[in-house]
Amino acid sequence: MTIAAWPRPAFQPTGRRAAFLLVAFADREMLSPPELAVAAPPSAPVSAVRVNLVQYADQPEWFDGWRHGPLRTVAAVQNIDMSVVDAATCCYVIDIDVDDPTDLTHLQLAWAVASSIAQAGNVTVLDVYAATWHAGSEVAALAPDRPFTIQHEISITAETEPVPGFGHAVHTRGMIKFGRPDLIAGVPADLIHETGQILNHLGRMLANGAVIEPGERFRIDGRRTLMATPYEPGGPTPDVNLANDAILLVDV
Repeated sequence: MTIAAWPRPAFQPTGRRAAFLLVAFADREMLSPPELAVAAPPSAPVSAVRVNLVQYADQPEWFDGWRHGPLRTVAAVQNIDMSVVDAATCCYVIDIDVDDPTDLTHLQLAWAVASSIAQAGNVTVLDVYAATWHAGSEVAALAPDRPFTIQHEISITAETEPVPGFGHAVHTRGMIKFGRPDLIAGVPADLIHETGQILNHLGRMLANGAVIEPGERFRIDGRRTLMATPYEPGGPTPDVNLANDAILLVDV
């Protein structure tokens, strides 16, 4: 089966790098990287992917940093069974970064590696930059020829506590996987859902390769206009720890 590349039909060069990091927690060592057999597009950047096995006994503090704190809270929100993560004695770290990718084969390749590992044993996978957890059964079942879906690659978060002068922060996580900035807006509670849908749409546009420039405006349903500005935390603008630069969208 020849697997088609996920295209970026609106690609504009930016000189930015795209980075993707998956951590597959396992209760035992199952495969060595040379044993991995993956199904990916022929043009996938195989030389750019790194797969490292990390033993809990060697780095217990590093391990426990993933298991506890904010990521544990995220797992609870996502209804993830953390028993595999809690029992893990090792993990596979799948790391890939590429320069200004014209397609998304690097994502297909990394997920294919994770799927191969998940098919070999009991794992739970963390998509680090998107801050999303995935059951091993879900990752193992990923079809190599599936279509691209933005919802699988990024997350949309609405902070529960409003910030005076800013509102509820609604933002993406994971746009670094496309070599694009994340998106953030501050809105009142009644606009959280709508704003999340807008960010999802704009995220898909950026994933397709488009670029959003400061000063660019987006008219929403003929009644709401958002303008792109630089995201510079400070004052009323909160720092939501994106691990990426971002674009702040403000209502005008």
